[in-house]
Amino acid sequence: MDASAVKMAELITNVFENGDTKMGYAAAEKLGDCRGYTCGYIGFTTGTNDAYSVIKEYVKRVPKSSMKKYLSALKALTELPFGDYRRDNTSGLSGFASAWKNAACQDPVFVQTQLDVGQSMYLKPALKYAASVNVTSNLGKAIFYDTIVQHGWQYVEPYINLPRILHLTGARKSGESEKSYLTRFLTTRRQLVCCYPGGVWNDSADRMQDLQTLVDNWSKNKDLKNTVTLKIYGAKITGKENMKYDSKRCKKNSKVATSTKKIKATSLPIPDTCPAKK
Repeated sequence: MDASAVKMAELITNVFENGDTKMGYAAAEKLGDCRGYTCGYIGFTTGTNDAYSVIKEYVKRVPKSSMKKYLSALKALTELPFGDYRRDNTSGLSGFASAWKNAACQDPVFVQTQLDVGQSMYLKPALKYAASVNVTSNLGKAIFYDTIVQHGWQYVEPYINLPRILHLTGARKSGESEKSYLTRFLTTRRQLVCCYPGGVWNDSADRMQDLQTLVDNWSKNKDLKNTVTLKIYGAKITGKENMKYDSKRCKKNSKVATSTKKIKATSLPIPDTCPAKK
């Protein structure tokens, strides 16, 4: 994926995670979903290790950051078994949501750290999984990226995750178009979400419907070169949106908004194994 397609993919998922095209770098709140704090533009959580990955990487880049004090509590959460109810515990994270927002609004390094960790933990694996089933379109890759962001790829979620969705969808059929395969993939994902016990995932089925609408208009959307409309979420994505800072949660005169310093992206390794590219 080139930079413009990556931007479109990140904006699509940001709409699903934060409700609009304003990048949610400074978002941080408890959603009551047993994952502790949900933070940032793709919903890093304190209960599923990725918020810890963001803070750990940020402290490497800014050793004197006040966020350093949360490392021990976050690390302790990562050492609990996945699915353990104690992962929802935020008692050792007093002031964490405010600290996250402050860093996102005041330090462009923290914004770039989120993007770098997001790409290493979610985008890069999405591209490898897409290649493993011969999904080559930018839209298809964006759908895999969105699936990993919501459901994970390392069996963090035992019943809904990318490997399980791929398994239940089944292999590409002989002569099957990518459009048809992605339709089957999204149908499987939506069925799992709708049938999941409790209300954690059920309400997000509209996410798959908006993605399916993009697949239905395949010739226009497959390359992610045109304006994308997410009808149910009420958003239009042109690719020209400002991804520099969180304009919803940070003031226009915040340090991130007014900074002219360009922070170079850093390529981070994928944190675990992925399927080999065919």
